[in-house]
Amino acid sequence: MAENNKKLHREQLLEKYRKKGLDGLSENQKLELLLSYAQVAEPAVLAAELLSEYGSINALADADTALLMKNPDVNEQTAVLLRLIPCISRAMYSERFTVKTLSTTKAAKKYFASHCIGAVGEKLIMTGVNSRFRISVTKVLAFGSASRLSASFRDIAEMAVKSSCDIFFLAHNHPHGVAEPSDSDVLFTKNAIKTLSKVGAVLADHIIVGADAEYSMRENSILPEMPPNGIKGYKCGK
Repeated sequence: MAENNKKLHREQLLEKYRKKGLDGLSENQKLELLLSYAQVAEPAVLAAELLSEYGSINALADADTALLMKNPDVNEQTAVLLRLIPCISRAMYSERFTVKTLSTTKAAKKYFASHCIGAVGEKLIMTGVNSRFRISVTKVLAFGSASRLSASFRDIAEMAVKSSCDIFFLAHNHPHGVAEPSDSDVLFTKNAIKTLSKVGAVLADHIIVGADAEYSMRENSILPEMPPNGIKGYKCGK
């Protein structure tokens, strides 16, 4: 009888979803429907528990799988399914809304934000553009923990030399923090500028992607070596 009631409840949720779409479901119902596909014994109960602990599906999807699995009712399959939400969103976003030209800080922020959707830890991204700021190459240079990123200036120089570009962008993310540079971020950027200058290249900008916003070092005049209008063809604040 209990199993039949679960199936009936799930069918009712599905029917509501079919008629009204995802917006027709409450936060609890959205998560409950998702968890029902992870073969969870009590989707409604677990949905309520997780939302009580994390506050929202968005925050839940950003949680580390190991942390999720501390809940005895969340197995590896369920944790991975929840983590796949932002990862798949990133893939779809990148495919449908790809920015091809980084001629403004607005475009640069949007481009690098799309590359950081669903990222658990920090990562350093380097992009080379041509004279018209059209993207030629993008590469993830380093991965790190949620609070520490290790990068090699040799890797930066090597990418600059091997590519046919003279203008580059750097970006990294603060997965659970604000989009503002730390002292180490500022020092790293200074050294990156020096490294690129030695191989005849320039750093157009260093974008920081936070949990809720993006930050442009050039736009905010964070370094004297990086004035707002210091790169011809790259506009700040637009």
